[in-house]
Amino acid sequence: MSLFLLRYGELGLKAPGTRRRYEQKLADNLLQRLALAGIEARIERMRGRFFAHVVEGGTAPDGDSVAGVLARTFGIVSISPVEELPAELDLLGEAAAEWGAALPQGASFAIRPRRTGSHSFTSQQLGADLGAAVLAVRPDLKVNLSAPDHALYAEVRDKRAFLFRKVLPAIGGLPLHTQGKVLVHAENWRDLVAGWLLAKRGCTLELVEQAQLPAAEWRALERWHPRLRSHPATSLEELPQLALRRKALGVAVGWDAQRMVAPPAGMTWHAPLLALPPERVAVLREILLEKRDPEGPSGKAPA
Repeated sequence: MSLFLLRYGELGLKAPGTRRRYEQKLADNLLQRLALAGIEARIERMRGRFFAHVVEGGTAPDGDSVAGVLARTFGIVSISPVEELPAELDLLGEAAAEWGAALPQGASFAIRPRRTGSHSFTSQQLGADLGAAVLAVRPDLKVNLSAPDHALYAEVRDKRAFLFRKVLPAIGGLPLHTQGKVLVHAENWRDLVAGWLLAKRGCTLELVEQAQLPAAEWRALERWHPRLRSHPATSLEELPQLALRRKALGVAVGWDAQRMVAPPAGMTWHAPLLALPPERVAVLREILLEKRDPEGPSGKAPA
């Protein structure tokens, strides 16, 4: 059994009732994503965190990884494969020493402690004790808290502790299907990127295929939004009727400012690419295609 720690971001800022509803939808989405990929797993919820308990051999038939599936789940901001131990300093020290013993000669390291709950030790003591355990077996190593060559993260939550070495970026946003439904007026890859940005804000998408769509972006959007529904080409005049029948709140487009000068009336239009420079749109396209890692809330790739 492999264990992954999953962090979410803005969900934690919601009112308690909304937060519970969003957390439940996020848990449902995680299970659905993993099941569709052929990966058997169990999702555990803890305040501020989710844990994915994955049956060994967690790789989908198409070669997709567990981390890849989790990173594409809207609402998750980062992922860490973790080792779970009891929250006991001696056991954590032994694990830290084993980790340190495998580091390169003369490397620098840091312990990144975090603690939630009531314990006989502070976070500062946890970090100091684990660092001392490493130096006891590897006195050649150097402590560097600002820019270490290697870092060991220790997160203690009540009676459980989790050790990990990596923080992998995920897409963030809001859980899929927590907001309204939006039609995507899909003529080219820009429209698919625009729809993907609306999905990141929790919207359910339905494509209106106005032209032959690029296969790579269309398949990519399906990976981010499983079971994506499509409709045949529909004129702009008939789109309001289609939106009414499908109970959609608007239409997403990838149009630029020139085309949006006079959009057809009778419909709410969402144009998230409208004010973005071409180079920024190109970055978003690469993230959609999974040719670039997702970005943090600031719009920058995590360190």
